[in-house]
Amino acid sequence: MPGRTGAVTDTAESSDSPLALQLAARVEKIDPPTTAAICAAAVLATIGLLEDERSQPSGIWFDAVSAWNGARIRKIMRRGRGASWERAQEPDGVTVQRNGAEVRAFVPGPLDQAPAPLAKLQIRSTPLDEIEQIDELPATTGLLIAVTPEAEMSWGKQAAQCAHAGQWAWMKSDPADVARWNDAGRPISIVHPTTVLWADLVEQAPIQIHDGGFTEIPAGTKTALAFWAW
Repeated sequence: MPGRTGAVTDTAESSDSPLALQLAARVEKIDPPTTAAICAAAVLATIGLLEDERSQPSGIWFDAVSAWNGARIRKIMRRGRGASWERAQEPDGVTVQRNGAEVRAFVPGPLDQAPAPLAKLQIRSTPLDEIEQIDELPATTGLLIAVTPEAEMSWGKQAAQCAHAGQWAWMKSDPADVARWNDAGRPISIVHPTTVLWADLVEQAPIQIHDGGFTEIPAGTKTALAFWAW
């Protein structure tokens, strides 16, 4: 679904039960994934659900996906381990693995009507790895997503923001860039820039995500940037 690039606001419907695309990351006590790996897997799981044949006009997920994607989209990240993670594979969705992380994107629906195996997963994040800020971009190719240094966010919040940025890059970019990314195996780099580098990237990035202010940070906070590195 590529098209033009642009900025977008990450917010929700003004109702008691907004539509949400919920995500869940597998976080075991032993050898948990890194924040960057979860963020990358969240991007791929979101895109995987949107492009799934069941999300297309003739598919059984189409109405739910199109209603959510046509509104002010909202994403919620949960975490699970062991048996709870296995049970979370039952509700409709798409699971993706990347760099040691597993994330499942679930078919969107009202936030307060999540299937029981999903609703039982915790939303609150537990600490993972220490984030290392960089003052210059790495030599990389593919989709590059930068997370703001100007607001403190849990890894779950970061993953939701990265998924939003990656979704809009995939939907709104030049089809040639998306095709090139597909052919390369969909490489993604998640970076945490210093404030100086962030300011420079803000001037360049075609995709810029602003938060709706429903959790953790103030409304309007610029949370993530996305662009192609070729």
